[in-house]
Amino acid sequence: MINLIPLQTKDLGYLWQLVSERNKWFIKLRYIAVIMLLCLYVFIIYISDENIHAVQKTGIALIFTGILLYNLIFSYITTADVIKNEVTSFNPLKFALIQIVCDISSLMIIVYLTGLINSPFSMFFIFHAIIGSLILPGRVVYFIVFIVLSVFTALTMLTHFRILPEYSISNTAPVEVLSLNYLILNLLSFWLMILLSVMFVNFLTSALYRREQQLIEAIQKIEKAETDKQNYILAVVHEVKSPLSVIVSYLNLLINGITGEINEKTMNILTKMKKRSDEAIELTNNILEVSKIRELKSLDKENINIESLIREVFNKIKVKAEEDEITLHFTDSRKNRKSLYADRHLMELVLSNLISNSVKYNHAGGRADITHLIKLNV
Repeated sequence: MINLIPLQTKDLGYLWQLVSERNKWFIKLRYIAVIMLLCLYVFIIYISDENIHAVQKTGIALIFTGILLYNLIFSYITTADVIKNEVTSFNPLKFALIQIVCDISSLMIIVYLTGLINSPFSMFFIFHAIIGSLILPGRVVYFIVFIVLSVFTALTMLTHFRILPEYSISNTAPVEVLSLNYLILNLLSFWLMILLSVMFVNFLTSALYRREQQLIEAIQKIEKAETDKQNYILAVVHEVKSPLSVIVSYLNLLINGITGEINEKTMNILTKMKKRSDEAIELTNNILEVSKIRELKSLDKENINIESLIREVFNKIKVKAEEDEITLHFTDSRKNRKSLYADRHLMELVLSNLISNSVKYNHAGGRADITHLIKLNV
């Protein structure tokens, strides 16, 4: 079983997503290549004065048809439930490898039919080598490139020694008449160009991918630390809230005279203690709410009657406002009373904090006006 997973991979999910996106991009790019190949075929056959062999005509037509057919199959595979994001299954990396092998095989035939080392299409081997380096591990890319260069060299030498027939376009000198030294020099340059391109691109891609994996690992550690911190805060707040609730319960008993009559001075002290205790409980509740929000993985959005929600929050806080002798007044001044698409729990928390602050930072005998002027772009 071929393992195409890069050694430095930390997040397989990210790898599958990245390669899948590139596979889809390659399929779209291949359709463009098919159109260009068709235009080339039409130009050579019907427009230019090229005198090409019947084998070339048939071969280019078959390659054009073959690329179109296997690209349609690749398009179907991406939409069907065939590719699995698993190491041992037919995953996006193996799919990418198959695409690259098919493309290079088709290109090799085109290059052979258009003059081998004289072919203008031979430079596309460099393009495919770079594409492979962007997706596949270095060892796999080097193996493919070595096979391609070996086949290309063998075809060139067999053609030079007239063991295989040569097919060329334009008025280029046939491979068989080129001097052996010139041919070897060109082949060595071609080998060097492709291998250096692969080495350079593979080095940059590996470094970039390694850094991405390090960033992903760092983000995961930060998220874990944040989760641990929130859990610790929740545990501490719960521990603090419990004794505060007990204190408030006892204060209520004392204020209500359960233990007997209390003089006015003591009553004032107990009332202030209860008020501060209530504020402490409210603070712990706010901390708990914020911690719950941080733990949310997604928002549960729905259509909300914003006026009804404001009135619910308003009525809850109105009791406390009356205790502090603060007048609350709510007015809905909207002309277009449409619903709001949002998370109800979060909206309730936001409105509760806003209205609570209007009471908390007010003074006895004060007034808080809540006017609804939200413009909804629905």
